[in-house]
Amino acid sequence: MTDVSQFRAQTGEWFMTQSSDNQNISQQFGLNSDRLVPSDYDGDGKTDIGVFRPSEGTWYLLQSTAGFKAVPFGANGDIPVPGDFDDDGKADAAVFRPSNGTWYIQQTTLGFTARQWGNSTDKPVVGDFDGDGKADLSVYRPSNGTWYISQSSSSIALTRQFGAAADRPLIGDFDGDNRTDFAVFRPSEGTWYILRSSTGAFSAQQFGLNGDVPVPGDYDGDNKTDIAVWRPSATSWYLLKSATNSFEARQFGEATDVPVPSAYNPQ
Repeated sequence: MTDVSQFRAQTGEWFMTQSSDNQNISQQFGLNSDRLVPSDYDGDGKTDIGVFRPSEGTWYLLQSTAGFKAVPFGANGDIPVPGDFDDDGKADAAVFRPSNGTWYIQQTTLGFTARQWGNSTDKPVVGDFDGDGKADLSVYRPSNGTWYISQSSSSIALTRQFGAAADRPLIGDFDGDNRTDFAVFRPSEGTWYILRSSTGAFSAQQFGLNGDVPVPGDYDGDNKTDIAVWRPSATSWYLLKSATNSFEARQFGEATDVPVPSAYNPQ
């Protein structure tokens, strides 16, 4: 289950409400200029605390089982895009370099790979769109609202127009079929647009306001991504849980905090 969690850049602290026991915990880890890269790097099924430090091109990880790890990988200007690209149950360090549209990946089992996929204005999006257990190279192009995906299961490229220039592309499996769905949040309307991969059905759900930060995640443990937003002005999380179609509002954090689940979605 996704935990309600915040990163406070001023102090480099993580604040989390654990879904397992509803206990609030905190951890100092990171600097103000770091980029969040939370993922499961040691394969124990728990998301690890992690940051990418652009000035050094280094990943600093606090793994829940394996402990602290520093991984030199990337350069200043790179966008971190961690994902399980080799299907070993562990997230791999990876970056997208806008200057040349290239993905650089340090796979746990297969080693280093580099591949050009995208251009300088694209937003990299990491998801498993073909359901083979491996993260696919994928980008969202705001200029035409189009997704370009290199499916890891085949050499066939998938292209889908879904979204508009000002939309925020989202990563999530909203129907629980183990495939990433095409989805965007439209800030001007506070509306979520989702194309479910299991049926091809389209849905539009008004949930949120302009200024909200979308924080999709599985907050109820039904293996489906839930619609959710963080509202800085109210320092509150608003969740629409798919298991019961129930609404939950939870006050947590400060207005300047970064909601950790938002790290999975391109800015």
